[in-house]
Amino acid sequence: MNEAFGKKLQKKLHSVYLTLMKMGASKEDAEDITQDTAIQFLQYIDGIEINYAQAWLYRVAINKYYDLLKKRKSHEKYILAFDMSQLFDYNTPEHFLLRKELQQDVQHVLKQMKQKEAEILLMKYSANFSLKEIAILFNTTDKTIKTQLARAKQKLVILLEEDRIDG
Repeated sequence: MNEAFGKKLQKKLHSVYLTLMKMGASKEDAEDITQDTAIQFLQYIDGIEINYAQAWLYRVAINKYYDLLKKRKSHEKYILAFDMSQLFDYNTPEHFLLRKELQQDVQHVLKQMKQKEAEILLMKYSANFSLKEIAILFNTTDKTIKTQLARAKQKLVILLEEDRIDG
C-alpha cells in the first residue's frame, strides 16, 4: 500500500469515525467500528470499485453500528444526534438552553421517523454529504434522494410542531 493511498484512507476513516460519533456511538465503539471497517475494506479491496469506496466505508460502518445496537438491545440508542451548536453562534445562557431544548426535541422527533429518513437528514445536514454521495450509499439516484430529503424535512417540521403543541 503506498503512502498517498494510506493517507487518503486514513482521512476517509476519520470522517466515518466522526459520523459514528454524531450518530451517538461512544468514542470506544466508534473507534472499534472504524477499525473493523478498515480491516474489512483492506480484505475486500479488490472487489470494491474505487468510485464507490467512500460510500462502501460509510455503509459498512453504519451497518456495524446498527448491529452493535441490536446486540445490546437498546432500541432507544438509535437516536441520530444533530449537532445543533453548528446552527447558533450565541453563547448566552438563554441561547444555550434553547439550543439544548431544540436538540432534545429534534432527537425525540427523529426517533419517531423512519430510519432511512433520519439517516438522510443526518447525512445531509450533520455530515454534509452531497445528494450524489447519499444516493450512492442508498443505491439510488440523487433526484430520488432530493425528493426523499424534502419529504423528510417536511415530516421533521410537522413532527416538531406537533411535539411542541403536545409538550
